[in-house]
Amino acid sequence: MAEKRTTMMLVTANVGSIFEDPEHTLKQWLQEFLTTIDQLSPGFLAIHCQEVGGKNYEESMQHVNEFVKALLASKELLCYDRARVFLDEDFTAVDKFTALGNLYFVHESIPEVKIWDFTALQFVPLLKKEVLSGNIESVPIKEKAKFPQHFFPEFKWSRKGFIRTRWDIFGSVFDLINIHLFHDASNIEAMSESPSVYSGNRQRAFVHALERFEKDQYETVPYFIFGDFNFRLDTYHLVQNLTKNLVTVEARNKKNNKVTKVSFQETDTNAEAVLTVEAKSFDHCRMKQVFHDNNGTWLLPYDKELQPFLDRVFEYEINFPPSYPFSEEIDDGISYMKTRCPGWCDRILISHSAKDSIIQDSFQPVYESIGREICMGDHKPIYLYFAMKCDDDKDLVLNSKPLYSSAVEHHRKVSRVISINGNEIEAAKIDDINIHDYATFEKEQKLHPVLRHSFKRKENGEVTIGDLAMDLIRAEHVLAHWKKHRRNRHHSSSSEDDLPSENDTGNITEEESVEEVEIDMQSDKVQPETSEPGTTHQNPNQQSDKVQLETSKRQSQ
Repeated sequence: MAEKRTTMMLVTANVGSIFEDPEHTLKQWLQEFLTTIDQLSPGFLAIHCQEVGGKNYEESMQHVNEFVKALLASKELLCYDRARVFLDEDFTAVDKFTALGNLYFVHESIPEVKIWDFTALQFVPLLKKEVLSGNIESVPIKEKAKFPQHFFPEFKWSRKGFIRTRWDIFGSVFDLINIHLFHDASNIEAMSESPSVYSGNRQRAFVHALERFEKDQYETVPYFIFGDFNFRLDTYHLVQNLTKNLVTVEARNKKNNKVTKVSFQETDTNAEAVLTVEAKSFDHCRMKQVFHDNNGTWLLPYDKELQPFLDRVFEYEINFPPSYPFSEEIDDGISYMKTRCPGWCDRILISHSAKDSIIQDSFQPVYESIGREICMGDHKPIYLYFAMKCDDDKDLVLNSKPLYSSAVEHHRKVSRVISINGNEIEAAKIDDINIHDYATFEKEQKLHPVLRHSFKRKENGEVTIGDLAMDLIRAEHVLAHWKKHRRNRHHSSSSEDDLPSENDTGNITEEESVEEVEIDMQSDKVQPETSEPGTTHQNPNQQSDKVQLETSKRQSQ
């Protein structure tokens, strides 16, 4: 008797750099990615993206639109009749913005899939294709949080956080978590001690996330956590190994005497440096041979950041080169940029209970990178392809014809439409739509006028009964939690990104924004009684005090 199972493919991809070159890198990325999907044809496809939109989100939103539409309309995904796309795009809400994107596609051979509603506390059927963009704080079928700033004290502002979804496929319940942890800000600082200060920051943030998943109000279930962990090699000990018997030459800042450059060279004073390290430069004379050849397997003993968590999570054997930082030259898919020490930043980890649900013998899991010799931006996408055991009572067998139910026939009908932020459009007209249509932003006045008018909005004065009811719910939510807002806030940090000015944050100071994040980490647990199970319309969770102002504004209209 054939073993009952369904194939799954989990992908993590930091896509920030592909939006810097939409004409070449983005298109090449899509082509190589979709070719891989076509070859494997998984039953369930999960794509976790980080840095969606790149460095300047406002300028790149048009490219994000084309990116998502290209996936939805691709011939390789035509047989995937259900989809959910979550895009955390509200860059005007600096205390919540993560730039994460979770994209899920379900093959028509799978008759029924359910997704968890974190507000109604129940599973709801996954029907049709739906895109949720802009501000997604109140979407109930996901849990999202930005890490409290004190996990990264060297930085004033960041976009690091996670988005979690929960699924039921053939009776197997599990979480899929997209995560982005902080990077190494300075190579010189990273190699000054072991473990580095950045490694310690990442470890604390990861512990915080895992403990939240293990101790929150929801039932603990198996989980797959995949994203850009920014795990780095033990640079301190690696550099010691690479520079044995070499002469060290330091350059220092004349004002503060801090080391700005370290060169390691042969004893011959006229010889070129073997390795040169600066804050944002890591240049070895044999980068490809050291870090890429033979998949860089000799470096694995220096890949230590996961070790403290092996009692909680499992990772399949790594047989691909370090995933970052690859050259962004369109014709070069194997060279590393000389900016950072290469490392396996992009990972797919699974809980031990999740591993028990994976078929190990008759269907060998594949843990691999996409575009080995193709430029995919500075990060190579990483995927895990495997077969998951099905409940004995379910009737799907791999490679057999699915037994369609009336629900599946309904899927075929509704797949002819795509919901964009709650508004349905015909799938055949996808070229004419913008995935940001009807999206909301916390501070819409901060949007550039050209951008604000590039996607559909509600007409002025158009206020529905549902809008008014939601305003009342939001106001009630704010008043109920007014006492939880502390008034004495204090914190200081620095950042990889430019810290928005006080005006950009709506007159919220840096200390205030940090405290707001900490409160938001818990706000998903509030359950408004009026929420409808399974809906993806805006609900009052995680809304700011500005809803009172919004209500007054609508009343004036």
